[in-house]
Amino acid sequence: MRQQMALGSFIFGLSRNFAYSGIVRTSDGGWVELDIVTGKPKSSQTGQKAQTLSIKGKSMYAEAMDRLDELRALQARRVPVPLVDGIGRNWGLWRINSVTETQSAIIDDGTAMMIDWAVEISEFVNA
Repeated sequence: MRQQMALGSFIFGLSRNFAYSGIVRTSDGGWVELDIVTGKPKSSQTGQKAQTLSIKGKSMYAEAMDRLDELRALQARRVPVPLVDGIGRNWGLWRINSVTETQSAIIDDGTAMMIDWAVEISEFVNA
């Protein structure tokens, strides 16, 4: 079974009708600026922050609602989980910060025909 990425036991990909369409990866160099009254700010190194990923997609029907419930159940465990991409690269442990969904075209039984969703995760570093 092909997959885009696995976050713990959760699989993103077309095979599960829950593929993402984009990822924003953010890393921080650990630099801050200290304001100086009589001159330019002074650069100071405070240490690198954890990387973050924003994974976004659009899915359809009740199946998408079920997938988001699976992600929220994984988030509710409140433990870091491994992140492995589709080519088998292990990204280490990550924590699920938020799961966001925007439902639209909702039919009479409450099923959303279209869901825009986003999952925000951060690298788990406890070294």
